Amino acid sequence: MRKIGGMFHYEPNTPIENGYFSRICSPGDDLAFTMSGRCGIYYCLQDIARYDTRKVAYVPMYTCGTVLAPFKKAGYQLKFYELDQNLHSIFDTAVIDEISVLSLCGYYGFCNYDHSFVKACKEKGVVIFEDVTHSMLSADGIDPLCDYFAGSFRKWMGVACGGFAVKRNGTFETPLLPVELTHLKQRKESIETENRDIFWEGELRLRQMFDSFASDDNSEYLLRHADFDSICRTRRENYAALLKALAAPLRGVQIVFSELPEAAVPSHFCLYAEKRSELQQYLTDHQILSTIYWPMGPLVHPLPESSVQYIYDHIISLPCDQRFSPSDMQYVAQILMDYSENFTR
Repeated sequence: MRKIGGMFHYEPNTPIENGYFSRICSPGDDLAFTMSGRCGIYYCLQDIARYDTRKVAYVPMYTCGTVLAPFKKAGYQLKFYELDQNLHSIFDTAVIDEISVLSLCGYYGFCNYDHSFVKACKEKGVVIFEDVTHSMLSADGIDPLCDYFAGSFRKWMGVACGGFAVKRNGTFETPLLPVELTHLKQRKESIETENRDIFWEGELRLRQMFDSFASDDNSEYLLRHADFDSICRTRRENYAALLKALAAPLRGVQIVFSELPEAAVPSHFCLYAEKRSELQQYLTDHQILSTIYWPMGPLVHPLPESSVQYIYDHIISLPCDQRFSPSDMQYVAQILMDYSENFTR
């Protein structure tokens, strides 16, 4: 059986532009291509901060430390909101008068936050920002009330840069910095050689020196010419195949999103595992490479028995992307069923 998962190769592209950015942007919006998602987030926050005298952001407690880093770098105080185990955001209306930015996230392609709360924030003058890295290909993946959104395609396809940022109904007031050539070289080399050591060397370096860096032209070309229709279709077919094959309850494992809404394009197939390390090793032993999004960062302090703590401790993400087929997913499902059959508490 071939390996399921691992690093992306460069995404095949088509000669005709895919029109994706025309669909997500209106004529009055400003689109910038950035070196990474966090560079895009920081570029948005720099622009917001120019006129934000309060600088308090309401952000999800389940998140990546690299997503919070741009907020801290831009001078924001953070207030956190909880999530339940279905990855539904739990907003507190009492904070609306205390915050100046609301940060949204539709996890793994499934947008489960309360749009009425977003509307209430908007009406009070709170700036709406969305990190669309997980949801950018879902039909409902970008809230229509967003003032800014940013994300990265690096989790979706092989591309050296892959970040972008959008300001709605206006223009970014400062230009991007030139692409940082050392990081670009590391990313290209890691894709071309599938060398994870080079990848992590570049990633850890980026965490120290990220800024509002621009993308390179080749990455922008790939994003404009990737076959997103095919990518979306294949991911949905793969996810549906997993759901169908795993219809019976599993011991030791629970599917996080047990239905596939028509609007959703999944980034991964996510599970809660009672013994996550054991499951991850079992999958690795059977050539299935899984990922844990995310290790809990130093700025996040969930209560010990909270749903957010449970998410951090038990969630695991399996690939269901365009490199694979429904028959590959049948293999993944069989391995999960074998694990479940032999699971002991």
